[in-house]
Amino acid sequence: MAKKQKSFDEQLARLREIHTSLENGNQPIEEMLISYEEGMKLVAELQSFLETTEQRVIDITKRYSSQTEESEEDEDEPEDEE
Repeated sequence: MAKKQKSFDEQLARLREIHTSLENGNQPIEEMLISYEEGMKLVAELQSFLETTEQRVIDITKRYSSQTEESEEDEDEPEDEE
């Protein structure tokens, strides 16, 4: 069975736990190294998610901005009077 992908918030919470644990330095060096590697993996995953999300926001904004501009241009054009 495939492992379920954790949500952004769950991953961020785990990264914070790792950060706190490493900052305290109460683990053996081997465990700290494993935690550090897990943290770096989480950083990469979170960064990728944020970059993808940012691009989606840009795309959505462009799409709706161009539609808004087109409708404003249509309103500005004078109607043909016969």
